[in-house]
Amino acid sequence: MSGSAGFQIFAPETYTLHFKVEFQFFTNQVRVYYTTDGTQPCGSFGSVGNVTQPNGTPCGAGNTTQVSVASYTCTYSDQMQSRQVVDVTTATIPPQSAGTTVKYIVSAWHSGGGPEIFGNSGTCGGCFSATSSSDATQFQYNVLAPPAMPLIISEFRLRGPGPSPTPSAAQQAADEYVEIYNNSDSDVTVNAFDGSAGFALAASDGTARFTLPNGTVIPARGHYLGVNSTGYSLGSYPAGNGTTATGDATYTTNIADNAGIALFNTANPANFTLANRLDAVGSTAGANMLYKEGTGYTAITPFNIDYCFYRDLSSGTPKDTDNNSFDFLFVDTAGTVAEAGQRLGAPGPENLSSPIQRNALVKSALIDSGCTTTSVGVNSNPVGGTCPRVRDTTSVGLPGSPTANGTLSIRRTFVNNTGSSVTRLRFRIVDITTLPATGTADLRGLTSTDVTATCVSTGQGCPSGTGSMVTIRGTTLEQPPAQSTNGGGYNSTLSADTIQLGTPLSPGNKINAQFLLGVAKGGNYRFFINVEALP
Repeated sequence: MSGSAGFQIFAPETYTLHFKVEFQFFTNQVRVYYTTDGTQPCGSFGSVGNVTQPNGTPCGAGNTTQVSVASYTCTYSDQMQSRQVVDVTTATIPPQSAGTTVKYIVSAWHSGGGPEIFGNSGTCGGCFSATSSSDATQFQYNVLAPPAMPLIISEFRLRGPGPSPTPSAAQQAADEYVEIYNNSDSDVTVNAFDGSAGFALAASDGTARFTLPNGTVIPARGHYLGVNSTGYSLGSYPAGNGTTATGDATYTTNIADNAGIALFNTANPANFTLANRLDAVGSTAGANMLYKEGTGYTAITPFNIDYCFYRDLSSGTPKDTDNNSFDFLFVDTAGTVAEAGQRLGAPGPENLSSPIQRNALVKSALIDSGCTTTSVGVNSNPVGGTCPRVRDTTSVGLPGSPTANGTLSIRRTFVNNTGSSVTRLRFRIVDITTLPATGTADLRGLTSTDVTATCVSTGQGCPSGTGSMVTIRGTTLEQPPAQSTNGGGYNSTLSADTIQLGTPLSPGNKINAQFLLGVAKGGNYRFFINVEALP
């Protein structure tokens, strides 16, 4: 131990110290006197407050000293002298709030009589003079706030349709998951500073549902997924290379509808406090503010539908204003009218193996510099096929269907600037005009096939120039959840299936891709995507 600058620990860690008691007589009592307000500790034979020390100096009334009883943990004996020579003792000072400086002194004595000896860093010749706390060497440590952890709850649901084909009501109530997101450009390693098992995701009943174990590495912009194994039905939603959206952690205790959930930097329920909370999401029906931010999202009637709440991704990264009502969007695959709004979309749970947002490194560009407008004609027609938009009014579906007014194909080339071979590539719809489409076009994401197109000029996707033929790859609307009836919307994903481990997109290479949108209703529109890729 050092009596000068002291050590540093993080709140809410306890401070455990081990020290030796060397003696020429037996001791059976050891104490640690400490203060948390910067004053010098003062005590005598385990008492604090208004005490008089052996040197005659009083420890005045009102002194803030507290005392911790140490235990004997190990004894060393000198067999030649047939007596004990050193005891190792252990004491613990309880957790203190960040910003606290703790000062402490140590002492030992025998309850049968004799002096109380205080730890003193002087020579042994002066040791026996340290019989008053004012003679003791003073040690100290500082309590710091834990390092900021950029982990947030990014998507969740608290019930669903349940596993096929005939789920029970209990399974539907348990068809739930919670997705955690690393909202930074650096990897995060889970490390609970209080020595507990990791970071816990707890519901507003105060009970942890799952724990992110210490040592878990969540990649920059990556995800961690906890699922209720009793009813979770989205385990076959695609994730990484040959993997699906199974839980990184599982639990079996249902989270009540509209309950709050919170992520803490500890797995110790006693430390589930605001100071240790990393993020929280709850509804307007929840009274416990520890388990929501702001007013909370609008509570909904429990539906056994494929829905989720997810953070608005329209800016490219999850929206986080510390107010759940502003940050989270309600979506479902049927465009159900709910208290939290009506918005066609899909749950898209992601785990540690899922592709990561790569907007900055997989950049889009026009395929052909010779065509920058909308081409009108059959979607598969090579002429005009390299234009950024192809509007097909011939492939018209039934009234009320996703293609009631034909299709619109958005076409771009994507360049791999990651420096590594991309082995998985998909695109998440983060903003779109879709059902209910009040005053705008109603677009629906669809699966498309490869088409061949004739280049008008040169461009990123037409390297051989005028008259050359290029392939524009189709994309697949990823399921589950089932979206074939209504098409995809917010948070739906479209996969470039030709990019795989065996056929990667090499560094610097490009892929031409199309996003086929059903036009259920015409009008002005928006369509924005995030690029997700591995590695």
